[in-house]
Amino acid sequence: MKDRTRPNLKIIGNNSASGGQYSDVRIIGDGVVEGDVECINFKSVGDSKINGSVKADHLKTVGSISVEGSVESDSIAITGDLRSTGDIRVGDLRVKGGIITKSSIKGDDVRLTGHVEVKNNCEGESFRSNGQLTIGGLLSADDIDIKAYGRSRINEIGGDRIIVRKGPGIGRVIKSALAAAGFRSEMLEVNSIEGDEIRLEYTKAKVVRGKDIVIDGGCNIEIVEYKDSLRVHHGATVKQKRKI
Repeated sequence: MKDRTRPNLKIIGNNSASGGQYSDVRIIGDGVVEGDVECINFKSVGDSKINGSVKADHLKTVGSISVEGSVESDSIAITGDLRSTGDIRVGDLRVKGGIITKSSIKGDDVRLTGHVEVKNNCEGESFRSNGQLTIGGLLSADDIDIKAYGRSRINEIGGDRIIVRKGPGIGRVIKSALAAAGFRSEMLEVNSIEGDEIRLEYTKAKVVRGKDIVIDGGCNIEIVEYKDSLRVHHGATVKQKRKI
């Protein structure tokens, strides 16, 4: 817990303030903070911009927040959009709307609904997503559950338990926004998937490697390598099967 003897920062309307060490930071409206911010609680309603990094025990925003730097917090709750140029390091991450980072995400429990773009890697103990995903590097977690809406793309996926499904249940507003942006085909495209327990549907992959694998309808897989069991649905295509 950080020092609560620090001053609070409150921005209302179209105003700006300097960064620094604070107890609570509250932004209502179109607020701008110039410089790095370190605080206990960071809350914003509206459109906020931080020209620096953010380090907070708890971060919550309704609307949009843009961070020219990294974000570090025990918990992050976003209803709207979060954009960052640096890493996002978090314990619990909850996003309903969108998240875009030009770097990586590292968290414990990651739950995302909507549009997600990660330039590099995304790591966590538990990863849940419902929407459109673009991850340029490795998605790695012990437990991965993806409900893909739109043409999602991930370079590599690695985990203990991996489930991929098409996800119609993302809400009318988010679904309409994704459709308007051109994300209409429920298909995940990935180079390689590796795990222990894997179940896929509507997935296009070059290599799937695991212990127990189920390939359900809508899949197009070039190579499947399995250790114990493999079941392929009649509506799926697997070009090569290898028991290892």
